[in-house]
Amino acid sequence: MKYRYKTRPYHHQVAALKKMRELEFNGALLMEPRTGKTKVAIDSACILHQMGKVNRVVVVCPNSVIGVWEDELKMHCSTSYRVVVWDKEGRKSTGLPPWSSRLTFVLINYEAFQIPGKKLASGKRSRRNGGKWEIKRAMQKWQPQLFIADESHRMKSPSAAKTRMLHTLGPVAEYHLILTGTVLTKKHRAYDIWSQWKFMNPQSPLVANHTAGSFKAEYSVFTNRSGYPRWLRNRNPNRLKRLMHAEAFAVRRDECFDLPLRRNQIIPVELTGHTAEVYDEMAQEMVAKIKTGEITEASIKLVQSLRLAQITSGLAKTTPTEDHPDARLLRIGRDKLNVIKDLLTDYGEAEEKVVIGARFIADIQGIMKICKELKIPCYPLYGAIPRRDRDENIRQFREKDGPAVFVMQPQAGSLGIDLSTASIFIWMSLPGGNWVDFTQSEDRVALSKKPTVFMYLIAKGTVDQVLYDTLMEDGDVAKEITTSPDILLRNFKREWVPKERKNKTVAARTEK
Repeated sequence: MKYRYKTRPYHHQVAALKKMRELEFNGALLMEPRTGKTKVAIDSACILHQMGKVNRVVVVCPNSVIGVWEDELKMHCSTSYRVVVWDKEGRKSTGLPPWSSRLTFVLINYEAFQIPGKKLASGKRSRRNGGKWEIKRAMQKWQPQLFIADESHRMKSPSAAKTRMLHTLGPVAEYHLILTGTVLTKKHRAYDIWSQWKFMNPQSPLVANHTAGSFKAEYSVFTNRSGYPRWLRNRNPNRLKRLMHAEAFAVRRDECFDLPLRRNQIIPVELTGHTAEVYDEMAQEMVAKIKTGEITEASIKLVQSLRLAQITSGLAKTTPTEDHPDARLLRIGRDKLNVIKDLLTDYGEAEEKVVIGARFIADIQGIMKICKELKIPCYPLYGAIPRRDRDENIRQFREKDGPAVFVMQPQAGSLGIDLSTASIFIWMSLPGGNWVDFTQSEDRVALSKKPTVFMYLIAKGTVDQVLYDTLMEDGDVAKEITTSPDILLRNFKREWVPKERKNKTVAARTEK
């Protein structure tokens, strides 16, 4: 059977797809972040569909990458398809789609499989109805033919509720792919593998004759300290590696010579709850005033677009009072912070260094709090930080072994610092149309020895999209808004195609 790709694959992606075909699409894609394992999984689903074996696919992934999967499907899926997002909001409004001869993808987050059952009169939670039990029955009835577990290390703990639920659902499908760049997390403990492999293939020689406990005993050395078992090291590593690689394709970034040096990735964020209400109210008011001429292009530059950008970050400015004449910024939502936490959870497991750009001090404080919860060292840089502390934070971040986060305001961190020990840059909140701050902030990681990735958290249908496009083209935010004010409305129907960054130098822009 000849398969026609929609987008041209890299050499390692061709090799990965060939390996999955040899394994009859029950295998592991152990590919480091940013090597394109999502495309390999999509092409696998398309091949199985072309063979007449798969119409129904379930993708289980972190909540933060559901939007990425939607974009990747648009880019790489070589056949007609439909996609159903079955996250928390999606499950409220729609059920699983009816069977069809069309290739159908259902995208669902891991957290769905740990939702407790409905509350009983006794105050306890049902172990049969509501929550994850309802989702399990719906999945069993829908009968997916291919299960894809993206970032499968999220189910490394055999005792976790979501893991147990996925283990019971696994046999419903005939084909299984697990995708992760960190199959062994943190201290590289071998027993992280058992749970992932059990979902992928319970008959695998690696796990078929093992319980979680016997697998630990086979491949790990423990000691007792203060009455608790403590992992010391792995054992039988050669046997473990041989059995793993028999059912997996593994590749590191430094082995992928044809990868681009830079890649942009949009992370779509859905505004929810009070954040969505406040944004819609302010955007509608602003659009009405622009159309009547009450708001001018100048006032957009100074105040209005700033206020909307604050709201997409989950912040709202209070009315000035006697005690606070300049008003205050209050946290009204966590949509972007939740995505940041999701991303840092995985990057922490992968022991990656990350730089985060954040326009507002409240965002920086929120990120620092998340890092503290995840026990990831965090080094801030914003205007109020003294020079001595700033220099020390930069030094410590550069010299730190293992995972670390450097979070900075673009106007404070865009010049004169080298953060090239990181290759990942995440924009939580974009600078307000300042092209120089934007490009020079990104240039802090440009000299990384690894291929770089720039992630943009974009609240769908909001001013974030306008800011992104104007920054990519060195445009004028206020002019864009006054020309077409309806682009600020979340319910304004348009197909957003993100702009590509113009290839020009900061020096040229400064002379302009």
